[in-house]
Amino acid sequence: MTVIELGLVTDGGDQPLSDHERRPLGRRDVRRALVAVVALFSVLTVTGSARPDPKGLPQLWSIPYTEGADTFMLDAGNVYVLSQPDGSRITAYDSRTGARRWSTQGVTDTTWMGWARSGVLLMPAGFTTTRYQDVDGSEVSREFSRETVALDTATGRVLWRRTGEFSVAVSGRALLTEWNAEGSKARTFQVVRVSDGATVWSRPAAGLETWATDWMNHDSSDRLVAAAPDGRIEVFDLSDGRLVAGGTVPWVRQSTADNEFTSLSIDGHRLYIDRSMRERTAVTAYDTETLGRLWEVERPSSGGVYGCGPVLCVNGPDDTAGYDRDTGEVRWRLAGAANGFPMPGGRVLLDDDETGARHHLVDGATGKRLADLGAAVPVWNATATDLPYLLRRTKEPPGLMSISRIDENTGEELLRGTLPQVLDYGCQSEDDLLVCATPDSRLVVTDVG
Repeated sequence: MTVIELGLVTDGGDQPLSDHERRPLGRRDVRRALVAVVALFSVLTVTGSARPDPKGLPQLWSIPYTEGADTFMLDAGNVYVLSQPDGSRITAYDSRTGARRWSTQGVTDTTWMGWARSGVLLMPAGFTTTRYQDVDGSEVSREFSRETVALDTATGRVLWRRTGEFSVAVSGRALLTEWNAEGSKARTFQVVRVSDGATVWSRPAAGLETWATDWMNHDSSDRLVAAAPDGRIEVFDLSDGRLVAGGTVPWVRQSTADNEFTSLSIDGHRLYIDRSMRERTAVTAYDTETLGRLWEVERPSSGGVYGCGPVLCVNGPDDTAGYDRDTGEVRWRLAGAANGFPMPGGRVLLDDDETGARHHLVDGATGKRLADLGAAVPVWNATATDLPYLLRRTKEPPGLMSISRIDENTGEELLRGTLPQVLDYGCQSEDDLLVCATPDSRLVVTDVG
């Protein structure tokens, strides 16, 4: 165990964490970014400045780790590492001691880890990259998985392997989608038991090529909405596959050349359809239980539609706005704000601009700015129940990272200590443990309690 003695640590908030150029999130990036972030952050209420804590930060253990080739996931006392050059080997370590619990090469055709819960680790497998010609004549490239593999988190044993790409799991069940040869349309929707892969229900997609679930509220998702190219919509109950509602809505066919498309998103029992039409977009809200139209708003081309706690967030070319879920009325609009990330407690983390280098917090109901986080980066919280850690580069002493946490009662930012440099957005946390990938090709576990 190594203890780092702290010197003078300053905020260094004007120095962004990124040494690499950040690519702004486009429309197609918003969903993936949110899937990752929504599960990560909890409520932030920063109002004070950092107070030095004399306690050092002990490094518990580390292992070799190659950025770009390896991936890791921290969950429920385990650190899972997927090593690509080693034949897609998956190894589970005790998160506090580093003891190797198991290692397996039972899944050799995977590139990332999907979901771990209730003793099961779900892995996308059978990755395929295809190219096909879209209806507007443009060539489309798509990567997707054709199978899902479930591993026992206690032993690494393969529990089952099924055809279909994993997308959401709730109440011990997982939704798998079987695609056609090009990966452009769904063939079959099926829900299986996570424990043994047994089929709960299955039904043909019947020409439904676009679909969505409530990926932001993963554990409570209970609706699957699928759409055909002509705007035919069908809503299914995820628990038993029954048809809840059906109908036809206005629809814009995908056109890569003209940047036109229609996207679906679900938040609870609300369906939002975003129709992008050249220089404008129309966002329409529907009730998933009846497909009754609730409201519609138009604005310049959007960059994403998603739930932000008490409001619906819509990204525009120059701002982010919060809309009333019941009426579609604009509750707030913040110029310059780029991507928004909803968090528990009705707070929203917003990027100050499209670079994503600086952030601030707002009240989701009013848009009131609560705190300027500057270049501090919230750390992925695996449990989403604790206040997040914040990472900043230090000015004095230079070359380190300061890590702090928000006091739940006072809102002050309390400094925990420092640690060596880590990769941008390369950390995950659980309780008082921080797992980070470092520039010198290590995966390091630090006690920050």
